[in-house]
Amino acid sequence: MRSKIFSIVLMLLLISGLSYAIDSLVKPENVCMVNNRYLGVKQIPVEVDGKVYYGCCKMCVGRIKNNESIRYAIDPVSGKKVDKATALILALKDGRVLYFESRENVERFLKSFKIH
Repeated sequence: MRSKIFSIVLMLLLISGLSYAIDSLVKPENVCMVNNRYLGVKQIPVEVDGKVYYGCCKMCVGRIKNNESIRYAIDPVSGKKVDKATALILALKDGRVLYFESRENVERFLKSFKIH
């Protein structure tokens, strides 16, 4: 019985901790799309096929230009592939970012971390 209670308490702590780990939607130009990090300042714009991506250094710029897979992410709600140039970007408190295909998916994601 005690281990069951411990598991429930631990789960609630983890869930509540995640709710504090979420920050806000951010501007794409403040994100290194290679490292998937929010850096808070404008990054180097990289145009590929009429779309603009951002990298933090010359190496990232080259990787964006030459590696198509870097220009895409997976929406954590829908599981669909999203283009980082057009995605909504949610920053976490630790600097990591998540990419979403729609505002509805962002809202679903945020709701999933609230304790009812």
